[in-house]
Amino acid sequence: MKRSASRILTTHTGSLPKPVGLQELLHQREEQHSFDEAQFRSNVRSAVEEIVTRQQASGIDVVTDGEQGRSQYATYVKERLTGFEGERPVRSRPRLDDGDFPEFAATQTYMSSRNMPQPACTGPISWKHWPAVERDIETLRHVVAGRPVEEVFMTAASPGVIANFLPNEH
Repeated sequence: MKRSASRILTTHTGSLPKPVGLQELLHQREEQHSFDEAQFRSNVRSAVEEIVTRQQASGIDVVTDGEQGRSQYATYVKERLTGFEGERPVRSRPRLDDGDFPEFAATQTYMSSRNMPQPACTGPISWKHWPAVERDIETLRHVVAGRPVEEVFMTAASPGVIANFLPNEH
């Protein structure tokens, strides 16, 4: 990771808000409905371009893709790794800030962990869909090419996060 002697480099981790159209496509994919894969990839690329632009405009030095192509922070692992199956309902509790920020709360309709069943670890874990990882990397590389960013990174759910959010039944 780069260092600076003149100022503190800034970044963030995790998901950033997704456009409603992309949320709808992610929801369709999550529900295993048919959808246009080319349109999905195009929407992801556009969302990554927008989110990188917004990060730069806000002064962030080390940018990410904001997890635009992933349905959710931890549960997307079922798309990328074997050993995660099923749908367990999540007990929902209201967020205290939803009333203060109703526009943001409304954007959480499709991809909120409060609305999506969670898989559990049910077997051995290994790579399931490596090309999706490569596609995410290539999308971000393409978007940041030629932009004045200090560095780029991609988030991934850590084993601790997965263990905390997804039950282990294996």
